[in-house]
Amino acid sequence: MDHFDDLSGHLYLYLANISEPKDNALILVIEEARADGPEIDDELPEGSPVKAREIETTAGCSKYKVYFENYIAYAVVDESYAQSGKDEIYEGGLARIYRKSYFLDFVSKTTFASSDYPGPFKHYAFICLNHCINVVSCNAPKIKHSVIDETTADGINSER
Repeated sequence: MDHFDDLSGHLYLYLANISEPKDNALILVIEEARADGPEIDDELPEGSPVKAREIETTAGCSKYKVYFENYIAYAVVDESYAQSGKDEIYEGGLARIYRKSYFLDFVSKTTFASSDYPGPFKHYAFICLNHCINVVSCNAPKIKHSVIDETTADGINSER
């Protein structure tokens, strides 16, 4: 898959947009983010002081358009509530392909999708800051890559 490994290898990702351009097709716009800003003094919930940096998308970050021609199911979960099971099996980093997952179990229990119809399918996941996106599809996504420049970086985080 073109750019899947590139997408998977970033330290931070943001979901910038999600849309269905036509029935049962899905587009995810995912942007790389970096902790590049100046260090600021912050505090952990229990009151301990810590140095931190804002994580944001800036010029020079990668941007990916992930297109699924069709899907069986997808779900977007608030990152704060997402969990990984010890018995789940996947390959990848922030972009993953699961061989065994709770979401695959959910799809098999709540749909009649099978390897016979519509055919063999996989669970793709994209672990972003604030969102975890899970997609089950028979087809691998098509991924286009670009780099955010100064003109498109302005105000990019204000949309979130």
